[in-house]
Amino acid sequence: MSKFLDFMERIREGAPAPLGFNVGRAEKVPGMALVGMISGAYAKSIKIVANVKPDATIISGADGPEGLKKLGESLSDTPWGARVSSLNEEEAEAYQECGSDLLTFPLENTSASALASEEMARVLTIDVDMEEQELRAVASLPVDAFLISMTQVSGAWSLRELATLGTISRRVDKYILVEVSQAPGKKDLEALRDMGVQALVLDVGSVNAKALAGLKQSLLDMPKPKINRRNRAAAILPGSVYAAASEPEPEQEEEEEDE
Repeated sequence: MSKFLDFMERIREGAPAPLGFNVGRAEKVPGMALVGMISGAYAKSIKIVANVKPDATIISGADGPEGLKKLGESLSDTPWGARVSSLNEEEAEAYQECGSDLLTFPLENTSASALASEEMARVLTIDVDMEEQELRAVASLPVDAFLISMTQVSGAWSLRELATLGTISRRVDKYILVEVSQAPGKKDLEALRDMGVQALVLDVGSVNAKALAGLKQSLLDMPKPKINRRNRAAAILPGSVYAAASEPEPEQEEEEEDE
């Protein structure tokens, strides 16, 4: 099984408590995974990844499986894989043989046979404005996660942007990875997690190593999700129910019939 998928499952379920006496605390898992994207300046980016140690690394623009293998050898401590613009069965097998733990690919130019292997995490890139009918269709595809680009967001996240992600995450049973251009604030991280996001993808060449390390620590320090009101046992009644109800009319006793 993919190491990345195993880690994502631990985030979703939480780290298991250790068994037995005199054992340490359970390993702490972050609120969301941090995935570093390497899209250029490979030597510099690999050094950043080696120092920060994100939970996974995606390499974009590598010169095929062999080129990816050379770069991946420097990332042996973390799951890594490729982001490609097209994929067929032979290429998927080659990426797996070279040590790729995950593959990110588009809906177009990807053959169905390329998704046969379950040894790698299969991450499909989808458009954030995908129509609901098409979203239902891709939700049935044999992939493990969706990658959604939200790099246009700058500053604090708006309700509209969160709702856009929620429209997708609430309709699929895949892991949701969101590509961002900058590290969200702590409150925004909680909001993204609560909207169903399990991982953030950030190009390591777009931020300095200090900011990337700070994001990783913020994800690790995230508080546990609060109990959502809609999960309470008592149902929340619509506002119309609280309107003053008229008192019921007293029941009229039936007149006894004269014998």
